[in-house]
Amino acid sequence: MIHSFEERSFRIWEFSVHHSRLLIRSAKIDEDDFNVDLIFTAVDYLSLPDHMKGLEIDTASDKEIKSIENLLNKQINKNDITIIVANGKRHFVVSAGFKISKNKLDLLDSGREIP
Repeated sequence: MIHSFEERSFRIWEFSVHHSRLLIRSAKIDEDDFNVDLIFTAVDYLSLPDHMKGLEIDTASDKEIKSIENLLNKQINKNDITIIVANGKRHFVVSAGFKISKNKLDLLDSGREIP
């Protein structure tokens, strides 16, 4: 496990086909709280539910990498695979970039200026 957000709920907040950008957000509850944003760029493939609670970020096993390569019918750089564990199930996103951002952006602000 790389990161754990056991007490937070996340949603797919925004996906831009044009920019291949995915934002998964755990929104702040009040003004003293903060958002936790999972930002993926150059998204090639995603397989995950819309709502996730108790999320963990993990690395892909060799078996998972091979399975994803078979699914997509091409070789994938292991660094381009992010495993998201939610509700005891392992989901994945294949993307060229991944970043975790903690911020106080407004609810409707997707933070597009974040690289």
